[in-house]
Amino acid sequence: PTSSAPPAFTPPSHNRALHANHGVDMSKTALRSAASASAMELNAVEDSSATALRSRGGGALGGLDIPLLTYFALWYLGNYYYNITNKLALKATGGAAGFPMTISALQLGIGSLYGLFLWLAPDAREKPSITLDDVIKMLPVAFCYAGAHSASVFSFSAGSVSFGQIVKAAEPAFAAVLSQFVYNKPVSKAKWLCLPVIIGGVILASVKELDFAVSALISACIANLFAAFKGNENKKLMETEGLKDRMGSVGNQFALTTILGFLMSIPLVLWREGSKLGQFVEMFKTNPVISTNLIASGLWFYGYNELATMTLKKTGAVTQSVANTAKRVIVIVGVAIVLGESLDPMKLLGCAIGIGGVFVYSIIDQLLAKKNA
Repeated sequence: PTSSAPPAFTPPSHNRALHANHGVDMSKTALRSAASASAMELNAVEDSSATALRSRGGGALGGLDIPLLTYFALWYLGNYYYNITNKLALKATGGAAGFPMTISALQLGIGSLYGLFLWLAPDAREKPSITLDDVIKMLPVAFCYAGAHSASVFSFSAGSVSFGQIVKAAEPAFAAVLSQFVYNKPVSKAKWLCLPVIIGGVILASVKELDFAVSALISACIANLFAAFKGNENKKLMETEGLKDRMGSVGNQFALTTILGFLMSIPLVLWREGSKLGQFVEMFKTNPVISTNLIASGLWFYGYNELATMTLKKTGAVTQSVANTAKRVIVIVGVAIVLGESLDPMKLLGCAIGIGGVFVYSIIDQLLAKKNA
């Protein structure tokens, strides 16, 4: 498979009119790229992807795994564009005081429609054969997935994307606490020693954050908490006998989680923003910056998450750690440049310390195991 090269971006002008035009043009390009990436996923990433990812490139490129590198590139591209289009949609609707819960829910809704389309389209994706009992067992995972997404979107609406990403990089700290004290799965002393480094990096990045908001910090931490719960609940879910076979594929699992998460998000939207949904509908119909970026962000979010899930299942633990670390660096720096967010040296230092700590946390047990072998 091949991917379209990302369009060139220039930092946005402080002139509001130019910024709006920039957002519309960029989002239209993102929509076309999203459609192209989705078509590629439909044709190449399905069941045959397992074979493709294990194959090795030949010829002049020797042992390079070209298909795997392509999937990594599409994953990074999708994450990058999601963060840009999501932020532009949030800003156009009023930021944290606007419609962050509505936007987060609709993003899941767009992903749900795409997942349903793949089941209905001829020769696209085989439908799962799950039971009602399977659906009930999936509810905790879907709830945590929806909660993590909603909290993340609110964090990005209240502060800068780069700051939100730095705080979200501290998720291992939440995962360690939950594993140790809630799920009774002890965490090694080496991993505990990495946590102060991660937390210290986040604190250092916060000191010089120009767009710092307590609500952005708290909601990003809530997103981390939900994500940590989701990881542990998903492990329990996949231990259900025969469930993996009934789902049929990783893509089906993600589609089911997205659909259930969307349905669970609706009550939150009605509670928080239900009284002004009419205003949002009018804005969506009249402002192309909102409509284009919202649709694009929903497609990018679903696409990059499914690609990430499928790609990481084909790699080892160390490769996953390197990939996630590289992804955060690319998104934090790239999005900050495009959206004109602050890149203070102290913020960058904190970012480097925090993400470096996450990387060491992810591989420290394997390194010590090899040393003691």
